[in-house]
Formats: sequence, C-alpha cells, structure tokens
Amino acid sequence: MLRSLLAVIAAIVAGLTAAKFIEGGLAAVFNAAFPSAAYQGVLVFSWFVGAFTAALAALYIGRRWAPLGILCAAAILLLATMSLVAQPMSWLMWPGALLATTIGGFLAVRITGATKTPGGQAAKEPLFDD
Repeated sequence: MLRSLLAVIAAIVAGLTAAKFIEGGLAAVFNAAFPSAAYQGVLVFSWFVGAFTAALAALYIGRRWAPLGILCAAAILLLATMSLVAQPMSWLMWPGALLATTIGGFLAVRITGATKTPGGQAAKEPLFDD
C-alpha cells in the first residue's frame, strides 16, 4: 500500500516535470507565444508526454499495477483542466487534453503489460465453478 502511494506521488511529480520541460522547450524552439495555435499544440503534446511519463513511472515503481498508471494519467488530466480553466484558450483544447492524457496513460499501460491485479500477480482461480 505504501509503495503504491509513493509510486503515485513520485510519478505525478515526474509527469508534471516532463510536461513543463517539454512545454517550455518546444515553445522556445518554435517561438510560440501564449495565445497562438502553435503554443496550444505544444501544450497538448506536453500533456501527452506528461501523462505517459507519469503512468510509466507509476507502473514501474508500483510493480505494473494498471490502476496506478491510469490514476496518474487522470491526475495529469486534472492539472490540464486546471490550466484550461485558468487561461482563456480555444474550446478545441478540451477534447485535445482529454485525448492526449488518455492516449498517454493507456499507451504506458499497454507497453508495460500491466495487469489489473496488484504486484503483477496472476489472477486467482475461483473457488467454485458454476
């Protein structure tokens, strides 16, 4: 339980750091200012990278338990939603944020082969068959 909690905390910090690093770096490379469409595209891509990084880190620390990766990707979606509420952006950013974080989280779950059972254990056989 403690391992899962620490995995989520560390993964969200790693995902947020990756997202901000990508956002700042690509905005500087493309010389994108805040309200432009280029900046909004960079922002959506940074949310994808952040969700993917957070989910991947949580899955590796939490022994490939799929709900940890999905939870961390959802946390990055929450942070993206807070950004969208705080700053006036195009309405197309809302589905972009949802798609980017969802794809990033599920891609990390698929790549690692995470399972629904904790610790990557195989599911137990039922005691009684009907």
